[in-house]
Amino acid sequence: MSEIRGEKVKFGRGDIVSLHDLPSARAHEPVVLHCTDRPTHLSVMARLFTIFGGVALLLIVLIVATVESGLVDGPLNSRALAALNRAVGPNYEVSVAKTVMRFSGLGGLALKAENVAVSQRSDGENVANAGAVLIVLDPLALMTGRVSPTSLDIDRAMFNPALLPKGPPIDLSRIRLDSLPGYQGMAFDRLDQFKSMITGSGLSRVRITNLSLPVTGTGGRLRTLDVEQLTFSRSEADELAIEGSFGLDGKTGTIALVADGAGDNDQLRGNVSGIPLGLFTLQRNAAGELRTGLEAQADIALSATRGTTGVDPKLELDVSSQGGALYFGGIATSLKPSKVSVHYDYENRSLEIRNSEIHVARSSFPLTGGLIDLDRMPNAAQPAQAGYAIDLLVQNAVSAPEDTTEEPVRFDAKISGRILPDTKQVLFDQLGVSSPRGQLAGSLGLTFGGQSPEVNFAMVSDRLDATTVKQLWPYWLGRRARQWVVANIYGGTVTNGRIEVSMAADRPPQPDGRIELGRGELMISFDIANTRLNIAGEIPPLRDAAGHFQLNGERVDIALKAGTSYMGSGRSVSLSSGTFTLPNTYQKPLMAEIDLNIAGAGDAIAELITYKPIDVLKRTPYAPSDFTGPVEANVKAKFGLVRDQQPPPPEWIADIDLQGVDVKKPIVGRTITNVDGNLVVTPVRADLKAKAQIDGVPLDIVLVEPVSPTSGLKRDLSVSGTISDADRSRLFPGLNDLLQGPLDVAVTLGDDGHEKVETNLGRSVVSLPWIGWTKGAGVPAKAQFSLERQEGTTRLSDFGFSGDGFSVSGDVAINGGALSSARFDKVRLSAQDDYALDISRVKSGYAVKVNGSSADLRPVLAKLKADPTGTESGAKPVSVTVRAALDRVIGFNGETLGNVKLAYGTNGRRTSALDLSAVTGGGQALVAKLSNAQGTDTLELTTGDAGALARLANLYRHMEGGLLNMRLKAGADGGWRGPLDIRKFTLSGEEKLRSIVTTPAGGRSLNQAVRSEIDTSSMRFERGFAFVSSKDGTLRVENGVVRGDTVGATFQGMVRDANDNMELTGTFMPAYGLNRLFAELPLIGFILGNGSDRGLIGITFKLTGPFDQPRLMINPLSVIAPGVFRNIFEF
Repeated sequence: MSEIRGEKVKFGRGDIVSLHDLPSARAHEPVVLHCTDRPTHLSVMARLFTIFGGVALLLIVLIVATVESGLVDGPLNSRALAALNRAVGPNYEVSVAKTVMRFSGLGGLALKAENVAVSQRSDGENVANAGAVLIVLDPLALMTGRVSPTSLDIDRAMFNPALLPKGPPIDLSRIRLDSLPGYQGMAFDRLDQFKSMITGSGLSRVRITNLSLPVTGTGGRLRTLDVEQLTFSRSEADELAIEGSFGLDGKTGTIALVADGAGDNDQLRGNVSGIPLGLFTLQRNAAGELRTGLEAQADIALSATRGTTGVDPKLELDVSSQGGALYFGGIATSLKPSKVSVHYDYENRSLEIRNSEIHVARSSFPLTGGLIDLDRMPNAAQPAQAGYAIDLLVQNAVSAPEDTTEEPVRFDAKISGRILPDTKQVLFDQLGVSSPRGQLAGSLGLTFGGQSPEVNFAMVSDRLDATTVKQLWPYWLGRRARQWVVANIYGGTVTNGRIEVSMAADRPPQPDGRIELGRGELMISFDIANTRLNIAGEIPPLRDAAGHFQLNGERVDIALKAGTSYMGSGRSVSLSSGTFTLPNTYQKPLMAEIDLNIAGAGDAIAELITYKPIDVLKRTPYAPSDFTGPVEANVKAKFGLVRDQQPPPPEWIADIDLQGVDVKKPIVGRTITNVDGNLVVTPVRADLKAKAQIDGVPLDIVLVEPVSPTSGLKRDLSVSGTISDADRSRLFPGLNDLLQGPLDVAVTLGDDGHEKVETNLGRSVVSLPWIGWTKGAGVPAKAQFSLERQEGTTRLSDFGFSGDGFSVSGDVAINGGALSSARFDKVRLSAQDDYALDISRVKSGYAVKVNGSSADLRPVLAKLKADPTGTESGAKPVSVTVRAALDRVIGFNGETLGNVKLAYGTNGRRTSALDLSAVTGGGQALVAKLSNAQGTDTLELTTGDAGALARLANLYRHMEGGLLNMRLKAGADGGWRGPLDIRKFTLSGEEKLRSIVTTPAGGRSLNQAVRSEIDTSSMRFERGFAFVSSKDGTLRVENGVVRGDTVGATFQGMVRDANDNMELTGTFMPAYGLNRLFAELPLIGFILGNGSDRGLIGITFKLTGPFDQPRLMINPLSVIAPGVFRNIFEF
């Protein structure tokens, strides 16, 4: 190897051996070396192609760079304008701000014109503007020097509709349905012209993007139609396809139409979807709230064929919607998927509606019908004006509004009428609705042309059921009235139904867009029977109700004739008549008024007023079961029906006639029965004027009971009437000792719960037994006091008793039916009275305290005279203690006692204590005292003026002066016995003495017998003595004698018995000083003088009869019988 030679060695083809054939390649682990193959012809050609491709790419890049750099924009500007002008046609002229040449997306060249303006050639007015117009040019034509567009793209175009050509408004009176084939041919001709324009400009596609067109909706609302993309394209089969998408009123839609045919565009088919109907139908009020219209999107499917030889023409239009909302009167209801199919009948030249269905909420209306020119109607006379006849038929329709729960109503309807464009009228002469439950018939007339149409509508029915009325009543017509009917009337039969709408044209709406039909514009009326009627609030419904319903404009009047309301408790109230009124269904809050005449049992009426809106009984302590007896009532109420409208509180008044109602629960502790009168209840107060029996006593009641806690009223109960003795004992226990006879009383319940009693005591006998004072019947008097019952005690506070010349005021307490205490701070039972009286009940009886300046003692003396024991016959004995301190005591005959101190006690049967000290009017002392020695009571009375005491006590008025000493002892039998001694007294003006001496006896009087005129006008006596005994109201005297200088007498007998009668006998002796001398003689005195205190001459007498006026009897023979012989003639 080190020896390498430099000569050239050549190998032949045969000398070359493949490497894998060498020994090294055959070893166990061969080392294989690959040598580069010799280039082939293909690889050489590839290399050449790559070189030429690179050169071509470089040239293309140079061309693109030249185009994109704008080096060729200038030369092509004029040619681009020419191409655009050819594209828009001969009537318009195009101007551009800038033109550029660029490559299109598919490698072609595109001419882009920016800020393009299209104007009319005639007047230069601007018609449209576009942000950019892109024209794709044919490259081959461009290489030959021609600018030939293949497609046209318009971006951000804006048309000005105001500058587009305008024509006169469409005159519907000149459009005839039998001319529709001609209009169809004209439409195909216009489509041909458009296609020819595209074909003539060499375009295969026209695309418009971001196009904006102003659109005017209802109410002049301006909206923008945003065409996102609209493409017109020509296919090789000579079809023109129109495709695109748009946005309008916030909704999106699509357009897909195809016009095809050989030579002419014989067919047009496709659809436009997503058209917002609300833009053209919805009406809003000033606040933007929806009032009327259809909120939905419509899809229109069009299929039209131009008739040619062998091909019949065709025009079909399907309008469908997938659903939305239908608005009438501001109320929305759901529109379900619906479809209306219309086709043109070329034979009859009419538009036919077939296989159409409209679904509103749960209701469905299968619809067929047709329109035809009036003069093409079969057997029709020449019409007075041009127009169309319309005939619609609804079969097997279902009405089931969403706001009712009634069973759906199936019905058929037929509508026939005319459309008169000249007078802008739609007249439906025949409206008929038929269902298995009744029929309706009527007519409708509409006249358009103003802000609102003129409407005349009427429909009548002889008989329907209430369910059909509710289901067929349009929800927007008399909306509030319908809502009330739907919610409150169930079942029943409707007769004499009638609905009328009469609205003038250009009826101005309310500010919120509503048209409120007034009286005479909207009238609905019908009679209904055997229905269930909800009246108000939670009041149980009326069943088997009958009445008359009438809606007149805004007012609803329901005259009810009969019905019965059943309570949850099983009680019932019957209705004889009444009204339910909605005064203004357009007003908010919606108010209702009721005026019902009802009758039932007291507990049923009471339960009725527990329901809202009245709900008053819970504010009282009574339950419905507390009342029994028949009741008639008139209930008036005014209340809101819609709670969300925040109505004012209910106003109501219940005028209830009570007809012998009993109240089981006592009122103010009294049992009230047989209430017959009037009760008026309002949300504020309850007023009762009635005659009732209170605790069994018939009285008049006037009651004012506060119902509302915020009324500011207080309970005012007044009870008046005439109470008998027996009734008074039940009402006012404890007054039996004070009152007798009929009592006119008025009792008022005070604010503090006390009973304020006012009485007229003119016919009553009023007694104050503690002081012996009595007011007789017929003497005017009145009394008032406040009666309070507390823990078994009855208190007569603020007691006032007054009459002509007397008055008493103070407080009285009664416990257990008997007097507990009485404190009279002012007693004036006569003009001379001025003292205070305090009576307290003690364990053994009563303690009486009398203090004051003066007291008229005559009533007490009269009582003692009438009842010396102080206890009336049959009355239970009562112990009384009296303590008195008076400056002056007034008695009978003008006599008085001064500085009177008295302590008196009685056990009800006899005097138990007496301590009296006083001074007579003549200044003589008067002392009386009851003492007890060795168990025997002794009464001692001493005074230096016995005559004054007798006159004061009205015992004897003819005595003057006299020193009186009396000492009586109590006997075991309850009587009093003892001597009575009077010295040095005078009798003046005693008529009985005069009668004794002047009365003839046997032909001559006592004066004649003594041959002297005995002066009886004033007789002085030295002494008078008698032994007296008193028991059980009787007074007897024994061994009575009076001695004087002139006359004398002896007497004995009954001075007063239990019946107030006298039986007294005695002997009267004249010239007593001389006459009694015979009695002093021994033996002769006994015979001639007839005893130590008798005389020779005398006359026997007898006094009998009433104590006040006894009858005097004289024995005439006694005057001539001397001494002891007179005993023969004594009585």
